[in-house]
Amino acid sequence: MYAKQDKQKSTLIFSALSAGVFAVTGLLLGVMSGSVMIIFDSAYSLLSLALASLSLFALKLARQPANANYPFGRLTIEPLSILIKGVVIGLVCLVSMVLAAISLWQGGREVNLNLALIFSLLNVAGCYLTWWVIRRAQQRQDTALLRAEVRQWQMDTWLSAAVLFGFILAQLLAMSPWGALAVYADPLMVLVIAGYFCYIPYNMVVQALRQLMLGAADPEVAAQVREVVAAAHLETPNGTELVRVAQVGSFLIVQHAEVLATEDQQALQEIAADEQLTAILIQPQTLDLTEPRHQ
Repeated sequence: MYAKQDKQKSTLIFSALSAGVFAVTGLLLGVMSGSVMIIFDSAYSLLSLALASLSLFALKLARQPANANYPFGRLTIEPLSILIKGVVIGLVCLVSMVLAAISLWQGGREVNLNLALIFSLLNVAGCYLTWWVIRRAQQRQDTALLRAEVRQWQMDTWLSAAVLFGFILAQLLAMSPWGALAVYADPLMVLVIAGYFCYIPYNMVVQALRQLMLGAADPEVAAQVREVVAAAHLETPNGTELVRVAQVGSFLIVQHAEVLATEDQQALQEIAADEQLTAILIQPQTLDLTEPRHQ
């Protein structure tokens, strides 16, 4: 288990280092070229660095054992970090759209298109490579933190590709009889791209809130759990639902109404392990699953 977590940690460190390189170079070239779009793209990379560091911190806390202060461990730290990521990315998109709208209102912005094109081409290649590496790691070890990193770098890659395409169009426009309109290309790209990608942080926030509120686990996983419980031929007390399944970060929480045999508990652990999760089985002795008694 810890070997897999170490691989996850290495992937998160790689993500943080890549984000740092793109952020520093992008901010410098963004200022030199005068492009708000490049500055926005680089600011997102800088944000990626901070968020990757947050993921590393969340992973460290999630690995700590339960204690008197946290008797169930820190189950919610992973979805909480993803929630913070989604909120921050959403705010960056919103602020960028407002600044772009102001720039359009003020008559556009002059940009060194040659420098912008060179940066955009290198940025697309670098972001795609990072996305590909993290995606492969996520396919080998599918965790909530790595899925969030994949979505984050997916957004950065498509953002960089859209920026490159926009600068190519701006260069063609500048060489045409309508060259005076090229000053509007940069803020218009920010407005359109940031607005389009708002769905990514929205999905991150919704999924994180669902886990924080102990929402139902993936239907396929829940079905496998119910099959194991049904095979045990346990009776349901007073009509209470026999099993409840929720996912919080890397943990699969299974509450069942009767004590399961050891082999059935092991089967549930194996189901969780197949999904790169750790199963937490809640024994009925600690719960009151019956109807409340009236005096």
